[in-house]
Amino acid sequence: MAKAQTKDFEIMIEIGATTTASTTPLDMTDYVDIADNEAFEVHAVDLVLDPTESIASFGADVEARFQLADSNIQAFVSHSDRTSLYVTRQLLDSPSLAAYEQSSFSDLTPLIVSKTIFLRHIHDLAGQTLDYTLRIKGRIVKPSAKDYMALVLTQTGNVA
Repeated sequence: MAKAQTKDFEIMIEIGATTTASTTPLDMTDYVDIADNEAFEVHAVDLVLDPTESIASFGADVEARFQLADSNIQAFVSHSDRTSLYVTRQLLDSPSLAAYEQSSFSDLTPLIVSKTIFLRHIHDLAGQTLDYTLRIKGRIVKPSAKDYMALVLTQTGNVA
């Protein structure tokens, strides 16, 4: 069992999504100190359109896609891929001012031992950069040998 090194905390990261798919590296050490032999234990992930954006001003429906991964993905990958930690697809319906979301967080592998994670993003509203906020909730832990073994087995697909 991983031993907590910190209390739970949240990291908020502003993301500007455009109509060109891109991957943004997120160096976790920019936000929190992670020592050698420690990991970031993720408890929850959310991604929301900033309140600075007005759905009514879009004039059209907008679809946005995001994927958080622990490797530098250069294209969206299936959420069943072991690198995918979180995916969300959001539909912002301008005429009715409604927002729909489909998301999934893979809490089977919540320990992030690499110090950089990657966020792939795109939306389809031409000529606009839309501001989003990524919220990651978790804590820093010192993984045990069993935690490392479980992580290796999960990432290689050798789980019972």
